[in-house]
Amino acid sequence: MSVFHVAVDAHDLIRDERGIGRYVRAILARWITRDDVHVSLIVRDPFPWRFAPAFARALGAADVDVYSRVPRDAEVTWHPWNGTFTATEGPAAATIHDVVPFAFPDLDERKRESQQTPFRRTATRASAIACDSLFTAHEVQRYLEIPTNRLHVVPLAADDRFSPGDDDALPAVLVGRPYVLYVGTHDEHKNSATLAAAHRLAFPDDAVALVFTRPNPVVPEAIVIADAPDEQLVALYRGATIVAVPSIYEGFGLPALEAMACGAPVLLSRAASLPEVGGDAVQYVDDPTSVHDWRAALTALAGDAAARAELARRGPVRAATFSWERCADLTLDVVKSARA
Repeated sequence: MSVFHVAVDAHDLIRDERGIGRYVRAILARWITRDDVHVSLIVRDPFPWRFAPAFARALGAADVDVYSRVPRDAEVTWHPWNGTFTATEGPAAATIHDVVPFAFPDLDERKRESQQTPFRRTATRASAIACDSLFTAHEVQRYLEIPTNRLHVVPLAADDRFSPGDDDALPAVLVGRPYVLYVGTHDEHKNSATLAAAHRLAFPDDAVALVFTRPNPVVPEAIVIADAPDEQLVALYRGATIVAVPSIYEGFGLPALEAMACGAPVLLSRAASLPEVGGDAVQYVDDPTSVHDWRAALTALAGDAAARAELARRGPVRAATFSWERCADLTLDVVKSARA
């Protein structure tokens, strides 16, 4: 049996707590258990072996191989971090999760160039590129002018821990209290300001709380549960009256899928990749930038227990059609296709 040797840029393997980090760890944890794949992790450090114990723990492995340079016998180098950040020679593959720096370019020229350059490196270097959604693939074509034969749609998935169940790990401040949950950052394209404005109008008496997983100084009324471990995040999803994803631009939308997997009633913007994830297992706001429409949707869903119960039933069924095993297999196929 031949063994495929892939080198992987692992510079952010531990620190990245975004959906991208979840994706990379989920893929590598599956690859390293296979007999037909050998993984070499690459870090930009003169003493790469010192990262091995932490990397092994993150991937649930007994041991991992870590190098400062791509081994000569590696057949392909995979760049999974939404751009190419490590200079390598030989065949290369990459994953592009979104092209936010092009869709929402920074006004500062230096920052804009810094953010966009890794994507341009990918366009130049990677002969095979995995995209989280069909929407992302179209955006990559639009902004980077990459031919379609180099692009492959590979949807993400939710970890097994995201499933229906009790919410015993819910923070005390939320026990017995209805709330709208928003998970993620507050970047412009996430549109959380519209959600906050709609929430104020929908629940002026704060009968239904607004919960963020990251602080936002312009929304002081939100209850912030920051740095929640996965067990608590699962409980937050399970206990939510509504999980809202108001993004106007999203490469996939992992919080939406995680919430669905937990049986939470989910309310999404009908925008970008989100309908690819939600299907018919969620409710949508057709105009994501309309405070009025979000207010109406929040009020209606919060007051309709039957509708929430139906979404709670549909969500896990829809989420189960997404699989990390399938994602790992398809990603490996994309990486292998980059071989010279």
